[in-house]
Parts: sequence; C-alpha cells; structure tokens
Amino acid sequence: MELKKKNGFLRIFQGSKGVLMEQNKEPALSREIRLLSSTARRQEIPDWEPVTGPEEIDGDEIIRVARMARIVDERDGLPLYKKLTVCRKAGMDIQVDAVDDEPYISSQLGPLLHMKQACAGGMRLAQKATGAQEVTILVYRNIADLELRIPRTVEGFQVRKIGGVYPAEIRPDGPYTENEGRKTMLIGACALIHLYRAVCEGILQTTVFITVSGNCVAGPCNLEVSMGMTVTDVLDRCGLSENPTRIVVGGSMTGESVEDTDQTRITATTRAVLAFREDERDKQYLCISCGLCAEACPADLNPMLIYRAMEMGRGDLLQNMDYQNCIECMCCSYRCPAKLNLAAAISSLKRKKGETS
Repeated sequence: MELKKKNGFLRIFQGSKGVLMEQNKEPALSREIRLLSSTARRQEIPDWEPVTGPEEIDGDEIIRVARMARIVDERDGLPLYKKLTVCRKAGMDIQVDAVDDEPYISSQLGPLLHMKQACAGGMRLAQKATGAQEVTILVYRNIADLELRIPRTVEGFQVRKIGGVYPAEIRPDGPYTENEGRKTMLIGACALIHLYRAVCEGILQTTVFITVSGNCVAGPCNLEVSMGMTVTDVLDRCGLSENPTRIVVGGSMTGESVEDTDQTRITATTRAVLAFREDERDKQYLCISCGLCAEACPADLNPMLIYRAMEMGRGDLLQNMDYQNCIECMCCSYRCPAKLNLAAAISSLKRKKGETS
C-alpha cells in the first residue's frame, strides 16, 4: 500500500486496484510517424544559431532556448523551461514519461522508438541543463500486441518497465514524484524531442505527436500534427472505414467526446484522436450494486455510493465520502456493467465544489 498526499488529503492507493485492459496499440505503434503540417516549412527560432550537441552549450542557454522555442510538456501542459529550472534548483533526477498505459495511445512510446536519436539528444540536453544525476525512461510493461521490441536502453539511457494494472502511473497534480527516496522530475518524451530540435536545429515547437486510432479508423497511426489543426483534418488524413458514433480527443479512458470536429483543434497537450462505432443498445441501465467500481478504484473510493448520494442530492453524505480524492482515471466507469457515467459525474462534482470553495 502506498500513501500520497494531494490538496491536503492523504490518499491511499491499493497496488492491486485498477483494471487490466487490452491495449490495442498496433498497428499504429509499428508504423512510421508521418508529418501532417499546415505550413510548408517549420518556423525557426529568431536570433538562435543551432549547435551540434550539449557539449557546445551551457545549462542556462539550454533553458533559454526551451523558453524561446515555446516548448510545452505534453504530459501536463507546463512550459518545459520552467520544469527544467525547478529540476535544477531542487537537484532532481529526470524520468522520461513514455508510459502510454491507456488503450490505443502510443503517442509518447512511438516517438521514443522511432526517433531515438532526437529523444536521446533531448535527454542529454535536459541532463546538462539541470545537472540531474540520473535520467531514466519509463514505459508500460503490460502490452501484449507489440510488433516492435522495446529495448533495455535507448542510446545509453536505461528503460524501466512499469507493471501493474491501469493506471500504472498515478499522475500527481504537479510534475514531481519520488523514486527510491529521490525527488524526480517527470518530463514527456515528446517535449525532449522538441528540445533537441530547438537547440540543434533551431526550430520552434509548432507540432505535437498524436495517435489516431479506434475501430472506425482505416489507417491507425501516430502523426506529428500542427497545433491548431482541426480534428476533421486529422481524421481525413487517416481515413474512416465507417461512420463513428463517438469521437474522443485524448485517451479512451480520460479523453473527452466531441461533437463538432470542425471546431475542435489540436493543442499542445492533445495525445490522441480516437473514432469509435458503438452499439446504440449499449446504454445506461440501473445500478445493480455489484461493487465492481469500488473494487477497481485506485483511490479506494466507493463510486457507487458517491453517485447515489449525488442523485439523491445528499450533500451531507458526500462530505464523508472523500470524492475530492478521485484521480479521474475512469476505472469505475470502465468496470460498471450498467454503463453508468460514474467518473464523469464525480469529476463534475469535484469541479463544481472547487469553484464554490
């Protein structure tokens, strides 16, 4: 059992809790990453002369270039230069996030495997900028459908495989975690690719890496896409084998369903665009009190009781149910045989209470 503190509340995570899911990462992961750009050429960083490697630049300059290149970490939406600055001041190690433990998504693992040189170059630059003693790459162990082999090292950097059920990586509010007693900064693999391009090629970050997949996508793949491009443009590039009933931007577990794909645009934190066709008969039913949601919850909550208290308007009961400790992993909704939107309801309650507090 592991104890973590969040927003003043002590959270208890049960190591056996969560859900084991089929990953569906192929064939997207094995395919080469294609560029889908809205501009003819990439934008250069003004007044910056690219260098060939970290030996030609000092740490302060690396952080300055990360700022000029406007690099955003895909895992948490924070500017990379701020994370590097904090990491250096606090004497942290670096863990490179390529976990991708949600089904279908491989938009961090794919770039890591297909762009090893650029990603490793970004790791060396980040290590030089922060003075980190150790840089480790994190990937998810429980992926059975891989055609690509996950190596033990990438350009000399150790790859550490995380096991367990989803969510294998409990993401904290901020970018920090603990690794064997040492403070560690979590940095997305794609942000490090952009760092390498900024320092060694003089390129601004104008693109993001996303997975396009789902049972309606004719050609599942990982794409490098211009920020600001519409979801419609992305789906047109990959093609649809049939009309989807649901489009999800983000992960299949934590993403958001969107209606107007012409107005929904790719941002710096977009990880995937997924298109699904679902059985219209597979709708919500009444709760059967099976308790599967509580068995799956990594935060040791009882989503069924929270949901019922919400439906009855019993705010007095909710006060003692620790709903604010929900990590929004969606395990409860995934396990619910009645197809109730438990996670969405609890997330909405958290936001509503947060706005009024």
